[in-house]
Amino acid sequence: MADVLMSRRAALAGAAGLALAGCASSPSDADSPSPASTRAPSQQSRVASAAPSDLTPTTGHSGTPVITIGSAHGLIGMWPHEPIDITVENGDIAEVIVTDATGRAIPGSVTGSQWRPDRGALLVRSSYQVDVTVKDGQGQDHRSAAAITTVNPAMAVEVDFRYADGYAIGNGMPIWVRFDLPINDDQRAAIEKSATVTTEPPQEGSWGWADASTLFWRPRAYWVAGSRAHVDVRAAGLPGGDTWILHDAAADYIYGDLRVLMANIDTHALTCLRNGEVVATLPVSMGKPGYETMTGTKVIMDKQNPVIMDSETYGVPHSDPEGYRIVANYAQRITWSGEYFHSAPWADADHGFVNVSHGCTGMSEENAVWLYGFTEIGDPAEFIGSTAPVQPHQTIGCWTYTWEQWQGQSALR
Repeated sequence: MADVLMSRRAALAGAAGLALAGCASSPSDADSPSPASTRAPSQQSRVASAAPSDLTPTTGHSGTPVITIGSAHGLIGMWPHEPIDITVENGDIAEVIVTDATGRAIPGSVTGSQWRPDRGALLVRSSYQVDVTVKDGQGQDHRSAAAITTVNPAMAVEVDFRYADGYAIGNGMPIWVRFDLPINDDQRAAIEKSATVTTEPPQEGSWGWADASTLFWRPRAYWVAGSRAHVDVRAAGLPGGDTWILHDAAADYIYGDLRVLMANIDTHALTCLRNGEVVATLPVSMGKPGYETMTGTKVIMDKQNPVIMDSETYGVPHSDPEGYRIVANYAQRITWSGEYFHSAPWADADHGFVNVSHGCTGMSEENAVWLYGFTEIGDPAEFIGSTAPVQPHQTIGCWTYTWEQWQGQSALR
């Protein structure tokens, strides 16, 4: 990864241009054409009218105004989140309008001698024009314009979503925003501010970072049955890692019945609830001593029928007394480290009585078939009874935190 980061830094350094001074104008220049610019294809069309400056001209200026337009990294290869510097001699800024390649205005505001774009308003790999109007001491307008091309990095951060596929998922699945490159700690708050979630029915929730590439939004409790959620991440142009976020992204999540699986390791029972009502209680066998099933809330992440389970994948050879290679039917993954619900007909005599597995929750073939049809990816599974708690990184871990702890995972806390 170090080599990758170095190459990205080199690419960005090469892309930054020199500062470009704006031209001076006079009243006779007002109808002159703006400087020509090379227009790169715009990556987004989300624009709005820019608000004009509310500064009023100061009387007493003498001479023709001189307007200079620039930015910290130059107007050719400008960073998309930085302000445009506008210095004026013999006049005051009256209005600044920035437009994209289609002529649509970019939202922003004038503060002092700078025009600042709204968050995410300027994009990478895009071209813009700045039109500045200045009033001289007699109240006459003078105009100047400059072309801008934002930086064109070798790599940019893509944003997408997981499990937002247009069909109902389990009510323990958070809104899952994925960045294909790691986001630095000091960049996360701005990204969160750009993101909104609308739920139906309304539900309290919070963003939280699971890792440098994963941002979750979960409600305070599991999603209400029949919930829908719309998420917008309007982070295009914001810094991300050693580069920038390329585009905005949006998705819709659909949730169905609230199914919760409650596993008691000590009593060897799996209680299955739908919308608060017990539907079935299944006899099961979980992890034996030395291979205890972890406690805490896990989430069904995948369903496979069948799946091959092989002890050699975690370093235990088949020749070892604890080695194995089995074919498990109707398997539902609940941890990245390999805990599943699955059929275990070889242990039918133990189901409901003793824990004999290497951490999975096994059951009869008949019950595994039923459970496989009952659940959806995203259903929560709550385990009690062992002394080994599941860690957030071992599952879809937003439910391993209390509500207060989860809020602390937000970069805005």
